[in-house]
Amino acid sequence: MPPTPPKYDQDLREFLETQRGYLVMLSDDPLFVRTLRTTVLKTLGIKADCLEVYQDAGQALRSVRDHLAKKSPVLVLVDRLLRGMPTLEFMRSLKGAFAEAKVLVMTQETSKDGLSQLYEIGVDSILTKPVSVDTLIEKMAGAIKPQGKISQLVQEAKRLLELGETVKVKQISQAILKVKEKSPVALMLLGDALLVEGKRDEAIKAYEEAHQGATLYLEPLKKLASVHQGEDDDNYLRYLKKLDVISPLNTTRKCEIGKVYVRRKDMDRAEVYFGEAILNAQREASSYVDQIVSDIAESVAEASPAMAEKYYFKILEMKGDNLTKEDMITFNRLGIALRKQGKWKEAIENYKKALTVAPGDERVLYNMGLAYGDGQQHRQAVDCYEQVLRSDPAFHRTAAVVSFNIANSYHLAKQNKTALEFALAALEIDPNHANAKKLLATLKAGG
Repeated sequence: MPPTPPKYDQDLREFLETQRGYLVMLSDDPLFVRTLRTTVLKTLGIKADCLEVYQDAGQALRSVRDHLAKKSPVLVLVDRLLRGMPTLEFMRSLKGAFAEAKVLVMTQETSKDGLSQLYEIGVDSILTKPVSVDTLIEKMAGAIKPQGKISQLVQEAKRLLELGETVKVKQISQAILKVKEKSPVALMLLGDALLVEGKRDEAIKAYEEAHQGATLYLEPLKKLASVHQGEDDDNYLRYLKKLDVISPLNTTRKCEIGKVYVRRKDMDRAEVYFGEAILNAQREASSYVDQIVSDIAESVAEASPAMAEKYYFKILEMKGDNLTKEDMITFNRLGIALRKQGKWKEAIENYKKALTVAPGDERVLYNMGLAYGDGQQHRQAVDCYEQVLRSDPAFHRTAAVVSFNIANSYHLAKQNKTALEFALAALEIDPNHANAKKLLATLKAGG
């Protein structure tokens, strides 16, 4: 990996030493905390005591408040999950009370909808773990300081807008538009300046142009909804629903859409959005429960597959009709727990249910094939594997054992020519795979 560009190092040093900035961290990940300490103390060589780590959201918020009160800039690094619970409420409180604080969210994985939700809250950057020191420095520098010329102009324009310097804001907007024609960010700034000047219709036109130039950009839609609120319910609802399509995890907005429908006496549609709002809220609140139950199931999976079965089933039961592709991991683990107890028929039924949620999921189909194999239903096992391979022709190369399992089912289904192909593939991956060697010998002997 190429070394971190010196500019990122310099930006961070300026933030921490010259500006006397602070890093406030909300995390229960000791490995990442250690990586951050190494970055600050060794890689950057910062001498100042500028890093504070918390596992309590309230303490972290108080720390941010105290530093900002002393005119010290703050970069907050926050784990998306803390002890298995989402930190969304902390982020909302942080950006609501201390908009000037910069926020870098650390996550292991998240969906497109989840990313939209984070950016809508106002986070400045998102970092996917695990991460190298160089990437960490780059992401931190990007969060505290815009790296491009246009980004710097936008930041300056926002500062001037807060001061009411609308003429200067419009000048900066025009300057950006000369560099980047139809720039949605520049058009947003223009709309903001016009709105401050009381030129509502012109502002709406600028926001609409910004939206047309970047249909997935949330900010123009939020401005358009806000401008029409209390003035034009039709357009207000239209823009709220567009926002909901792009970022569907916003619970407050779903409630607001429901309220608009109530005003229109359309109770059926109102109830749909209220129901979705409740589901969103339950997802946020129940994730800690899910995490706990999942941890219990995994901890007993080897010692007691029967107990693991009970807890994996409980996770799926708690989800009710709200199962998604993200639940395939639980379905697969439940299936494994059932197979370990010899319950191959129950495992197959479990996988069939999973396929109603995520049709064609390769891992589910592969595991279903194993379950059919457990029950000596080799032709059905082969059918599952063939569905997997039609979707992903290289699936068997995931591991030698995968190729061997497929080869073995073809052999037991009396399709030895195909079995030979997969047995050889298993030995390509692992030349010492004992079962594959044994199967190959059997096939070559005409067995």
